[in-house]
Amino acid sequence: MSPQVSMSAKSNLQILSGVRLMLLLGFFGLLGLLGFAALFSIHSLRVVVNLNERSTRDYIARSEELEDIRGNAYTMSSRVRDFLLDREPASSERHRDDALAAWERTTAALAKYRQQCPDPQLPAFRQLYSSLVSYWAEVEPALKWDEEARSKRGYAFLSDQLTPRRDEFFRLLDELRRSNEVELRSASDESARLIQELQQRMSSVLIAAFIIGLALAAITGVQFFRMERSVRLRYQASLENRAQLEALSARLLDIQEDERRRISRELHDEAGQALSGLLVDVANASAAIGEDHAAVRERLESVKRAAESTLASIRNLSLLLRPSMLDDLGLIPALRWQARETARRTGMNVAVDADDAELELPDEYRTTIYRVVQEALNNAARHSGAENVSVTVRAEPARLLVRIRDDGKGFNPHTTRGMGLLGMHERIVHLKGRFLIRSEQGGGAELVFELPPVASGQAQGGDVA
Repeated sequence: MSPQVSMSAKSNLQILSGVRLMLLLGFFGLLGLLGFAALFSIHSLRVVVNLNERSTRDYIARSEELEDIRGNAYTMSSRVRDFLLDREPASSERHRDDALAAWERTTAALAKYRQQCPDPQLPAFRQLYSSLVSYWAEVEPALKWDEEARSKRGYAFLSDQLTPRRDEFFRLLDELRRSNEVELRSASDESARLIQELQQRMSSVLIAAFIIGLALAAITGVQFFRMERSVRLRYQASLENRAQLEALSARLLDIQEDERRRISRELHDEAGQALSGLLVDVANASAAIGEDHAAVRERLESVKRAAESTLASIRNLSLLLRPSMLDDLGLIPALRWQARETARRTGMNVAVDADDAELELPDEYRTTIYRVVQEALNNAARHSGAENVSVTVRAEPARLLVRIRDDGKGFNPHTTRGMGLLGMHERIVHLKGRFLIRSEQGGGAELVFELPPVASGQAQGGDVA
């Protein structure tokens, strides 16, 4: 590396480090500013809310107490009036008792209001208290008058002395009510002032945050465009790699199928023919030995049985690797054979519902459908505990539909994804098909996939291959 290139690389690294440091400082500064604004806003709003709640609560409580005082004072004055004007001894006694009880409730309400009375209302409250006490000081001796005294002095006493005093304390109650409303308006004004102060400070914070954010946007914009170009190049490379991986996977599947086909034919043609010849030789040797050699004949029979068992195993293995009927007879016969073999091995009832006429499909389609159905039947046998499995193949104008359904215990397709399901999905997607699994616990499972229609030329080419 030349010294100029080395110096340029070091310079770029220094510039990048400076940009990163500036971005970090700017971002953390912006976050700190926004955090301070958020905390200040929360604190100010909490103060305003508490002030409003407290002032409203106090206003309602004081209003209720004032109404209580007013109601009891009104009841007291009414019962005093009734006592002074009523001439019936029984009812006058009741009016006096009611007046005494109303006065006790009035004094209790006054005591409660005094506990929550704000300082600005204390002078008015003291006047009200003094007025009520003075009123009761004049009323209390009159409550001991007999019927004759009430008849002579009651009306004049009521109109000349009690009524003016009653009007006075009711006027003082109205003043306290208005003072209470003034306190509520004052608290509302204080809340409005705090909200206005909050708005001003938040405006300053937002302006500062906007300036910092604008600077950060300008710096990050340049870096973003550089990163975008780098990411675009990497994305294109990843797409190419993905296409290569898909092609490699398809190629591996083709190689695997070719190898299975070759091994299957080797087993069927070479090992199978050799064992068939061995069986013929053993049969000939057994026929050539006389009856005197029973032990030898028994040994030959044992060899014959072992050879027949080995030949059956090789044929089964050959068919499991790749049934020759898939290439010789086609897809539907191969699926029916696979259903019979699965039913024989597992005891499940496997039914294939397909058109008897052979589908004209390329080898890739036949192999994919056969392998997916084979894997689905194996999964049903191993995991589902199903008794009945149905395989449906339908060739429609717009698609080739295959459905495998069982009545097993089911599973959760969103959480259960084994290698078998992934392999099936990969085969279907490679042919541009769609793959769907429906299942629930205790409700069986259904695997459905569809493949795009095959052009006639493609089907013929596949058959030739």
